Amino acid sequence: MNISSLLQLARQRLEKSGSDEPQANSEWLLAHVLGVTRTWLFVHQDFEVSSPDEKLFLRLLARKEQREPLSHIIGYQPFCEMDILVTPDVLTPRPETEELVELAAAHFERKGEYTFLDMCTGSGCIALALAKKFPRAQILAVDISEDALCVAQENAKKHKLSERIHFLQSDLWENVTGTFDLIIANPPYIPTENLAALTAEVKHEPRLALDGGADGYEITRPLCTAAADYLNAGGLLALELDDGQARPLARGLEEIGWRAEVKKDIFNVERFVLAQK
Repeated sequence: MNISSLLQLARQRLEKSGSDEPQANSEWLLAHVLGVTRTWLFVHQDFEVSSPDEKLFLRLLARKEQREPLSHIIGYQPFCEMDILVTPDVLTPRPETEELVELAAAHFERKGEYTFLDMCTGSGCIALALAKKFPRAQILAVDISEDALCVAQENAKKHKLSERIHFLQSDLWENVTGTFDLIIANPPYIPTENLAALTAEVKHEPRLALDGGADGYEITRPLCTAAADYLNAGGLLALELDDGQARPLARGLEEIGWRAEVKKDIFNVERFVLAQK
């Protein structure tokens, strides 16, 4: 079959299965199998796909029909101009988290010598993005999950950033020492009762990275309570949160002496809190 026919078949099957973004996911899968870009597929619609590549594509398509995340199938997710290794042990990096990185980065000079802390690092995507943006920064990437830290370390090796990113297994602040110019986190923030309503794709991701406890603040609350003890003078706390959480958290921080502002994401959701003591 040629590219046009395969993509049409794939789109129809994914639509029938209820998969998200059937056209885009079909293109990503075929581009991955052929080792080309989605643009190349568009230009070469009549290209005849070899039998082995067609069989591999159809095997991967069957996994997507089962609503497995695309990042788990192809093994990576683009993030801040990097391909981030993704496994079922880590959350798939998302565009909103790229925004968090950009908002936090705007507070610092690119050539400055900083110490940054990425709490709940998961795949390490935030730590890696900051290491690329700030070539003189030292970054501590923390997670409670040993499996997630293994993935993050692989990502650091892949992008040749291991010398400036240090990894620590810790239940939030339990094993953390020192102070930092930035504490940044995309913590688990979904209220437990809302987990059942997540899409089938998201349900493939680790519950540990999603479940924010009864009110969604089970991780964020102790993270924020002790954050001031780990920030240098003038340091920044930057957080990504669920819809409806940012404004109450900002008010809570202001009540204990922080200056906090709320920022919206590309979908006009109040998603981020930036705070200084």
